[in-house]
Amino acid sequence: MRLLLYTANDQLVAIKTNAISAKIEEEINVYHQLTLELPLNQSNKDDILKSMYIAVATEQGDGFYMFKIEKVSFGDSLIDITAIERASDDLYTQGYIQDRRFQSSKLSVALDAIFNGSTWTYEVGADTANETVNQDFNFYYVSRREALKKVLELYGLEFQFIYRITNGKITARVCKLTKALGRDTGYRFVYGSNALKVDFASDQTDLYTGAIGRGSGVEKTDESGEATGGYTRKIDFSSVVWSRSNGNPIDKPSGQNFVELPEKTAKYGWTNSAGVKQPRLAILEFDDEKDPAELLNKTYQQLLKLSEPQPTVKATVASLKRKINLGDNFSVVRYGDGWKLVYFLRVTKLTRDLLDDNATQIESGTESIKRQAEREVEATQATDSIKAEVDSSLSDQEARARSMINDFNAKLTQRIDSTKSSIDKVLAQNSNGPITLIGQDGQPIAGVPEIKEIRSKDGSFLINSSGFKWGDHLMGGDSKIYADEIAGKVLNSYTINSTTINGGQINGATLTGTVYVNSVSTRYPEDQKRWVVISGDYGFTYSAAGGRPGSWITLDALSIGGVDLTADQLRKIKEKCGV
Repeated sequence: MRLLLYTANDQLVAIKTNAISAKIEEEINVYHQLTLELPLNQSNKDDILKSMYIAVATEQGDGFYMFKIEKVSFGDSLIDITAIERASDDLYTQGYIQDRRFQSSKLSVALDAIFNGSTWTYEVGADTANETVNQDFNFYYVSRREALKKVLELYGLEFQFIYRITNGKITARVCKLTKALGRDTGYRFVYGSNALKVDFASDQTDLYTGAIGRGSGVEKTDESGEATGGYTRKIDFSSVVWSRSNGNPIDKPSGQNFVELPEKTAKYGWTNSAGVKQPRLAILEFDDEKDPAELLNKTYQQLLKLSEPQPTVKATVASLKRKINLGDNFSVVRYGDGWKLVYFLRVTKLTRDLLDDNATQIESGTESIKRQAEREVEATQATDSIKAEVDSSLSDQEARARSMINDFNAKLTQRIDSTKSSIDKVLAQNSNGPITLIGQDGQPIAGVPEIKEIRSKDGSFLINSSGFKWGDHLMGGDSKIYADEIAGKVLNSYTINSTTINGGQINGATLTGTVYVNSVSTRYPEDQKRWVVISGDYGFTYSAAGGRPGSWITLDALSIGGVDLTADQLRKIKEKCGV
């Protein structure tokens, strides 16, 4: 597995192959996320600090995923990195769409409006090339990312972002669009085998038995039929009548602003004080729908997906013993006493382990699952949409106001982050006094009392004015570290004084100053030791016992490291010293 690091200008910085862990979280129509751990060393640190993007080859081999680095943390031995799919950032920051209106448009027309002028192109599957929606919609002061989200919903599409890279150079950025990612694998798994786990939703907050549909606002016109720029409140389907006798799927009387599935209400509904079952109602937004009859149909279809608990499957690729990708379909069979159920499921979420494919985890469910969080997001977006439609004649003022608000939020966030980082909590220690927390201004932090001592229950951890203590090991309060042993770490750019080094190797070191090597010859008494001096400035020199200068000419025996030199070796040393 290779990681390609790029600068903000798309210049290749380095290629890494030494990741400790690397996972991509994939989910349908959600921007992928990469989590990564690299060993902490100078090379990795320098390369990461130069980089903004990380590219990883796709599982299908059709290109690369690329991620924008969002967060980097330097730990004791690891570099932790979190990155989001780059397309999310590109389509949000590369300009915006001011005002584009579409009437029963082909998909390609909407996509051209989104991607033209950006660094991205698009490709559509054969099943979507001539896709058309029979309704009007518009992009109004929105980012390309927000516009793409609307197109995905309107045309019922799924996306995948691919980078094409040749010899380290990015040659293309392609958004691939299709009706459904993945393939029909034909895989069939039996519940209870292959370590499959099937979960059934039972929380009724995820169930609805009735739904209120809300469409678009209706544009106001003056007496001559000209648009005034304002909008009425959103339409509903109260006036639409459905009857089973007329071939409709359920009964919905005139004046009723919600559609209900009575059999589901009987099963899952809530009971009022009179003991009568009531429908669990959802409010569903279809911002671009102007036809009440079609609004009712869309609301009904969505309600069908929300009215029954759905099974989900969680498993690892190793337990399935098959290669499965995002969007793939397969079936799970569940046997009982005289019965059999078959669930046709789809991989909706996948956590891919880039270092060990067998550890890749999948989550699958029917496409009818709709999470509560998604509904909350849609409700928030609907609120924003209502605000935007109040008076389109105020577009310029609204745009300026939004820009001012965004600028204020950005500056406020920056100031908060700056304030957090500037709070420097220092342990102010002295030989007798307690521990005091000192702020950036050098003054005690208000509201924080002095602390005499912090200790663990068993006394193995202790902080006081003398320093930090773990068991018998002390980190002193005099800016020094005391330890019985330092093992298994890398020391970079340290000055080591008065140190005995036993064993091991010293590689690539430069010795400066004067280094004494105690050399004792067996030909001399204990009190007549000989020293040889190795100096980076003067080469080899020699001194006799007691530090008195000796004569290289008369020296006829020398031992280095307890080993006597031969006459030839001594001769060569003398020659080096110019003797």
